[in-house]
Amino acid sequence: MIESLLINFSEIHRVFVYLAIFLGMFIEGELILILAGILIRGGHLDFFDTLFIAFGAVIIHDIVYWLIGKKLAERERQKLLFFNLEKIKPFLEKIQKNNELYIFVSKFAWNLNRFVLIASGYVKTPLKKFIRYSLPAGFIWTTTFISLGFVFAQKTEILKKDLKAVAVLLTIFLLAIIVLENLFQKIFNSNKKEGA
Repeated sequence: MIESLLINFSEIHRVFVYLAIFLGMFIEGELILILAGILIRGGHLDFFDTLFIAFGAVIIHDIVYWLIGKKLAERERQKLLFFNLEKIKPFLEKIQKNNELYIFVSKFAWNLNRFVLIASGYVKTPLKKFIRYSLPAGFIWTTTFISLGFVFAQKTEILKKDLKAVAVLLTIFLLAIIVLENLFQKIFNSNKKEGA
């Protein structure tokens, strides 16, 4: 049902679909890219246009969050929302030392990404260095999720008939994301304990 709504919408308002993809990168990128891959497979969107728009939005997203961190550092704020920046100073020092690794890996960690982007700006990572690692991570991330949607769409005819298979695949996908997020959370907590 959602697929048919998206297909009808994309046939009538392709520009709005690309705009939705662009804006979706700031909210929930993974799901939007998977849906975009499904629409590409159905011939409703162009692969390279979608990739270009999504990749551009991802880079803008990363720079905006880096700028937020930079502004926090300039104002010497010690608190961001519920984070006490003084308490996570050891983690910030680790980000400063291994910035390229954190920037790259965080793109694939659900909630860690924005935190690392803000922290990169906060620890004054130069914009050129930041972009040098953000570009390949953003490209791989964007291409991966569009491709997942594309491949998933190939199987939709079989999956429409077997709802159990769809449920199992979605459950496995969500569990993998949760496991990865918990793994990064444990790493983050152990880094906090070492610094305390």
